Amino acid sequence: MLRLTALTITALTALFAFVTVAEAGLYDIKKVLRDDIQRVAPDTDIPIRLPARMSLDYDKNVFGDGFAGDESYEFDVDAVADCGGNACFLAQFQGERGGTPAFKRTVSLAKGITGYYKPLSCGGSCSPPMIQWLQRGVLYSIQAKLAAAGKAKQRRAMVRAANSAIRATPR
Repeated sequence: MLRLTALTITALTALFAFVTVAEAGLYDIKKVLRDDIQRVAPDTDIPIRLPARMSLDYDKNVFGDGFAGDESYEFDVDAVADCGGNACFLAQFQGERGGTPAFKRTVSLAKGITGYYKPLSCGGSCSPPMIQWLQRGVLYSIQAKLAAAGKAKQRRAMVRAANSAIRATPR
């Protein structure tokens, strides 16, 4: 009987590990937002900086949207088209000329840039982790519901995303 229980526990552990991995997806951000970038880029003078890929806490089709003005842009990745709310939010990428970082906690980023990081925070509801950095007078921000579990892994995932955006050729 003890052996059967150990096998059952091992099988259940493997199943839960699979379920956890299956709930996350690695998304090609440039591909998800390709049409939105082409539509929005002519409306802004700000270089659009996006990470190449991100692992988000979702594993189905995602939908992009974006808008821009002369001094800012915003792109969203959501679980449903025309989301308009927090329940379907997955990630957001922003650029704002002359913006000021909102956080004091700093991280080191590519090209000697200082990043400003806010971890996942929960109160009445949860706010996903966010990273910001200044590059050539523009405040860039990434906020995302990440697949990574644990504060250290989420921090590394956000730094990786920011570094990918910093190193990429802007659109």
